[in-house]
Amino acid sequence: MVLLVGGSAVLVVLPRPFGLLVAALRGGWLVACVMVVLACLGVGLPGGVVAGDGFFAPPRDIALLVPLGLVGMAATTGRDLAACAAGGCAVIGGPVLSCMGAGWGLLALCSGRRVGVRPAADLVALMVMAAVMVDPGPVVWLLPGLCWLGTRGLLGLSLSPHVGSRVARPFHMADIAGMIAALALWRRLPQAGMVADMRWGWVLIVAGCVFYMAASWRALCAGGARGSMAGLMGGSGALVIVLAGLGLLAGADDLPAMASAASRTALLVAATFLTWVFVARALDVMEREAGPLVLLRLGGLGVLMPRLSALFALGLLAESGLPPLLGFSVIWMLLRLLAGMAQGGGVVGDMPLLAALVVLGVGWAVRMLALVRVVAVVLCGRPRTPRGAGAADPRGRAMIPVMLAAVPVLLVSVWPGLWLGLMEGAGHVPSGAVRPVLRDVALASPDGTAVLHPGRLCLLVAVVGCAVMLLRRLACPTPARQVAGWQQGAPAVPPWMVFGDPLTQVGPGNPARMVTDMLVPMPVLRRFVRVSIRWRARAAGMAAGVLRRVDWLWQGRAVPTPVVLLLACVGALMFIAWHG
Repeated sequence: MVLLVGGSAVLVVLPRPFGLLVAALRGGWLVACVMVVLACLGVGLPGGVVAGDGFFAPPRDIALLVPLGLVGMAATTGRDLAACAAGGCAVIGGPVLSCMGAGWGLLALCSGRRVGVRPAADLVALMVMAAVMVDPGPVVWLLPGLCWLGTRGLLGLSLSPHVGSRVARPFHMADIAGMIAALALWRRLPQAGMVADMRWGWVLIVAGCVFYMAASWRALCAGGARGSMAGLMGGSGALVIVLAGLGLLAGADDLPAMASAASRTALLVAATFLTWVFVARALDVMEREAGPLVLLRLGGLGVLMPRLSALFALGLLAESGLPPLLGFSVIWMLLRLLAGMAQGGGVVGDMPLLAALVVLGVGWAVRMLALVRVVAVVLCGRPRTPRGAGAADPRGRAMIPVMLAAVPVLLVSVWPGLWLGLMEGAGHVPSGAVRPVLRDVALASPDGTAVLHPGRLCLLVAVVGCAVMLLRRLACPTPARQVAGWQQGAPAVPPWMVFGDPLTQVGPGNPARMVTDMLVPMPVLRRFVRVSIRWRARAAGMAAGVLRRVDWLWQGRAVPTPVVLLLACVGALMFIAWHG
């Protein structure tokens, strides 16, 4: 590997064994993370900040290297490390280099899929986006759409409710690096006054909320724990779109306080990536102990692996949006921002806002159902395979990385002001002065009328939990001997099925069918399904007839996706030129 240092080339010989190479790269990410933290605190580093004319990003954008450095330290495969390198280019680079890093991240994510996916459309969108950011002109109004197309693979955006391998990929550490790269691109969207249009703002807000609901539904219907985590993380990516729309609206209405609040909320979303790093490490250990995390064959880990299950449940609670952990802080700030965007133009003027709130609320409810399903099946169920029944808490060094990954999550959840002070310190602290980040440990609402203290909520929850445990211990004393149960006289169970007969165990079921059964009567549901099938067949027949009539245009040849995307961009340019 060749490094350019001070204008001269230095040849660095990397070790041959892949394990040593991974360890060296992880150590490099540790050093980079420490240096970025020191730079955010205002400590002067040797050499200063590298400045480039459009080649490097401003110093205030390097703060995203903190969560990316943690991802690089936790990476274990070459694909994860390649995605981290691509994310680093997207964070520290200017318009061209950041789009190149995002494209590299797309290739790293698509290389590991079982089904070959062509990211050509996303790569073309990133190329056009880089050109637009370098030379903004009338085409700049296409920038939100291009950013949308270029980062959909990184953020896991999809409107499809299906959970097959063609739509959703399993959750791994590389996905976190891709989301950080996409967040870096979306943060640069409203800079320098390039995009300030209320129409684009409302479109992004409503579309982000719809993506959030679709991702929550995919998490609810996923067949494996990693697929469910991928759907939940796609919801976090949809929040990035919503916050970008809020930032555009604040810029169009000349509301600097709202724009600052949207930027701070985006930094809180970046803090949730720490939670995903922690969850990814816990899932790796669970797979090593209990086998593939398929929900139809998994269960009982809460009894078999109590320590690891408690840590995993902590990560899910931090992401779920329940107080007082980090997800609740993100939802609280987001709802305050949406409430402050009311224009006062009556029901018609506030219709997009009301639609966004309704869709966001439904998506959050479905997300909670998905989390409850994962906890109920994985932790509170019963083992269904011999390997799952023989799982146990890892001993020695295996638990240390998981516990270390949980420490940043707890710190950011209890004191989110520390995280915001650290992430904003790169652009506000003079060189050589350490920022007093301990001064602000609470969250203030965008309008300044409310303050959230997660630390006090954590103390209240701890006190209530201790009181409940004490009352339970006093009210339900442990019996001195084993009490006879109804199992006496039952036939013997298999030796590996330690929790009873597999025929009597409760399975995860079909969550989508369970939800529809609770909300819609069966006759109405059957009638709706029959009507939808009939209309879909009619629409498919009409579309086939139209295609047969215009088949002479391409004579049976398939049109490549990049050609379609380029034609769409040309049509959009013609529309903008026609309307001035």
